[in-house]
Amino acid sequence: MVSCREIVTLSSLHKSELVAGKNGLDRLVRWVHFIDLPDVIPWVQGGELLIITGIGLEGDSSRLTGLVQGLIRKKLAGLIVNLGPYIQEIPAPVLELADKAGFPIFSLPWEVKLVEVTREICSYIVLKQTEKRSVSDFFEQLLLQPVEDADRLIQRAAVYGYALNKPQQVAVLNPSRLPQHIEQEKIHDEHKLVSLKTQIEQYVRDSLTIRGKKILSMLWMGTVVLLLPADKKTDNSRHNVALVADIVECLNKKFDGLGFVASLGGRAETLYEVQQSYSQANKVLWLAESNATAKSVYAYEQVGIYKLLFEIPAEKLREYYLDVIEPLNQYDSKYKMELTASLFAFFEENGNVVKTAKRLFVHRNTLDYRLKKIEEITGRSLNHPYDRLTLQLGVIVGTQLKQRIQLDTLS
Repeated sequence: MVSCREIVTLSSLHKSELVAGKNGLDRLVRWVHFIDLPDVIPWVQGGELLIITGIGLEGDSSRLTGLVQGLIRKKLAGLIVNLGPYIQEIPAPVLELADKAGFPIFSLPWEVKLVEVTREICSYIVLKQTEKRSVSDFFEQLLLQPVEDADRLIQRAAVYGYALNKPQQVAVLNPSRLPQHIEQEKIHDEHKLVSLKTQIEQYVRDSLTIRGKKILSMLWMGTVVLLLPADKKTDNSRHNVALVADIVECLNKKFDGLGFVASLGGRAETLYEVQQSYSQANKVLWLAESNATAKSVYAYEQVGIYKLLFEIPAEKLREYYLDVIEPLNQYDSKYKMELTASLFAFFEENGNVVKTAKRLFVHRNTLDYRLKKIEEITGRSLNHPYDRLTLQLGVIVGTQLKQRIQLDTLS
């Protein structure tokens, strides 16, 4: 589907004017209808962009208000009013109603031929649907399957204006609080959930278009995946991080409560390396999710020691964790001391005892006792640089192992 924002850029609508509901320009247009019956509501299903001349309203402005109320209830994409002998001016109450609901209303001069408008909109929707299916197909191949013929994929992408003959970088945008949102809003209808995810993807597409970016995007496993150009190694990396951070900020404003975070994989010199960049982006995503309050976007090349840990087999990490942290878990299991949780919090608060105690809702003396017990059980001093690093790596490894288990469960 396409958005109202895209539709009104078509040549047949160049004389149109947005008169109300500008906050709803990202509404998705499933189809376009020109209906001028006295009672339109039974003939629409939702998602349509409706065109009227007002002949069926018989000059009664109150009926136009009722019509718009009904269209909003039926969740139409928007309304185009062909101003002329039947509706010379859209009444203020109608505009106020549309603004409040974020329901786009466009005015169109009488001389514009509606048959040309409907034909161009329908053709554009069909074209975009075909393009989306084709693009999603070869993008999915890039991400999930070994590339066998890069030249063929480059040629397919070029048909739709995407230049994939240069280095690329994968970005993944994820609504990290979507499960909580579904539970809170009691979204049990699969159609509503799919609609929400589609709106998110379309909003990202529109955001890129507004910024003049022609970038491959795809909705996959609840995330929006982007393939960003990265032909200039340093400049593009910083630019891509800034671009993604800007979009994430806009997403969090638009879809309040979904907690969007994002990650970027490494630079793929050729299409054969795009799958690796996608894998790296997914590895970094958990870091963005666990540190969302500090920063919402993380890039693979900027995560320091985590780059090393990402490449170590899970079994080796598990051995390290069992050696360093597992004795604390065993003690906690026997004596209910919460030593492991206290150590995690201690490092997350950068070794600040006061902040850690406050975070754990315990007295400082209690925390001091726990820290001494940790040193006793592990045989490592929190004041010794090497011992402290060993314990901190154990905490980091534990967090990463937990994330890997979650990823394995999803796959």
